[in-house]
Amino acid sequence: MKRMIWLCLLLLALFAPARAEDTLWVCVDGTLTEMDREAYLVGAVAAEMPASYALEALKAQAVAARTRAVAGTCASHPGADICTDSGCCQGYLDEAAQEARWGGETAYWRARIVQAVEETRGVIMTWEGRPIEVLYHAVSGGQTEDVELVYSQALPYLRSVPSPGEETASGYESVQTFSHGELVALFPEQAVEGRVALEVLERSDSGRVLWLSVGGRAMEGRTLRSVLGLKSTNFQIVDNGDTVTFLQRGYGHGVGMSQAGANAMAQAGARWDEILLHYYTGVALTALGE
Repeated sequence: MKRMIWLCLLLLALFAPARAEDTLWVCVDGTLTEMDREAYLVGAVAAEMPASYALEALKAQAVAARTRAVAGTCASHPGADICTDSGCCQGYLDEAAQEARWGGETAYWRARIVQAVEETRGVIMTWEGRPIEVLYHAVSGGQTEDVELVYSQALPYLRSVPSPGEETASGYESVQTFSHGELVALFPEQAVEGRVALEVLERSDSGRVLWLSVGGRAMEGRTLRSVLGLKSTNFQIVDNGDTVTFLQRGYGHGVGMSQAGANAMAQAGARWDEILLHYYTGVALTALGE
């Protein structure tokens, strides 16, 4: 049996599609497609960052997207380096989707993204010679988060750092309100007399809720965020009697590069490499092939 398994693996290796050095296998709607790496990045940056952001911010996003693309394989799609599902890997807009988003301004916005990709061609972020695990988000709310407080593994380059200048960004502050009836429907076992009592128990240094009491039961802040569809775990809870309001700061998990913060840094004169070295502590910027 072992001999047959090894034979099958050998045959797969021998007859697998040849791969050029500068290409990626991308899973697009369930289909493996070989793409030029830098051409793929144009669609990835278009999907993941507003094209109106400053050019140096777009360059930082291009390096982040390139690093993610070459870092490993897509866990959900065997044979793929990366997929176009933003919930799994990172988003991607093909030329038709770009035209649908930008309309008559497509050529202008696409040219800016092409420039960002070309002017950082081949550059990735590494730690001890290997591509890093890249995380980024829309708006940090003023301070990013240590990765182990959101995900399971502590990494030396995904540390909490200040992210000033985001105050005018879309998503910096937001409000979501729920009726007690909605909360009872979501947490029936924690309800008492038609209400679900909520109380923050612990916050991180960045202000995000780590633990809270939901009807007397401890729950992680990230779990509540997922259940309620909140923008962030950095929230204040206001009980208005008939409703409960979440006053939120930031949009996303808060780990790694804040895209709004990157844009603020770029507008203040920072270069793309300065942006990346701020948000990814201690990484090296490395040209592929070196």
